[in-house]
Amino acid sequence: MIDAAIFDMDGLMFDTERLYMRALLEYVGPKTGVDFPMEGILRTLGCNHADFLRLFPELFGTAITPEACTALVTEWMKNEIETHGMPVKPGLYALLDALKAEGFRLALATGTARPITAIYLAMTNTRAYFDAIVCGDQVTHGKPDPEIFLLAADALHTAPQNCVVFEDSYNGLCAAHKGGFHSICVPDLADPTPRLDFAPDAVLKTLDEAIPLLCRRHT
Repeated sequence: MIDAAIFDMDGLMFDTERLYMRALLEYVGPKTGVDFPMEGILRTLGCNHADFLRLFPELFGTAITPEACTALVTEWMKNEIETHGMPVKPGLYALLDALKAEGFRLALATGTARPITAIYLAMTNTRAYFDAIVCGDQVTHGKPDPEIFLLAADALHTAPQNCVVFEDSYNGLCAAHKGGFHSICVPDLADPTPRLDFAPDAVLKTLDEAIPLLCRRHT
């Protein structure tokens, strides 16, 4: 019986991965002269900071350090979010409300560091929905390793087979599968499912489409 749900954050709850892509292409690239190919950008989605540092030279070269790139991306995104607000994915609040009404325990499992995660949750009034939060700076191995989801399930005092993971990325879905979790995919910048050698439980266009799949009380 599924009685718990684990949410990814960037690209799943909030449209921040699109902002990250824009920051690289519209700000960091022109400012530094570094080329950021889309294939490389997509490979970094869902990575924790340690994996990003490791992959960066391979994907984007050494003309700029990953630390300097991160600082520029953060600068651009901070200004964009302060100016236009945090872009929330369609159906997020409806799904969170429905799951809480149904008695689900909820966890957030994100590769983003805890200080940034806290800011995003505060800006969107979503912190109170989650019984547990696991961030990228708490794990040794980022997605597609299942470590972050296993820690989240442990924090919810439930087993992977009783949890559904909501993800948008290839790495995240692979992590859920390796950990023995159910998974629901809501694609973001690119549909990851053609690359998978397994099938998620569902592939949806918006988060609220999961309500009739998981909840008895729904409208």
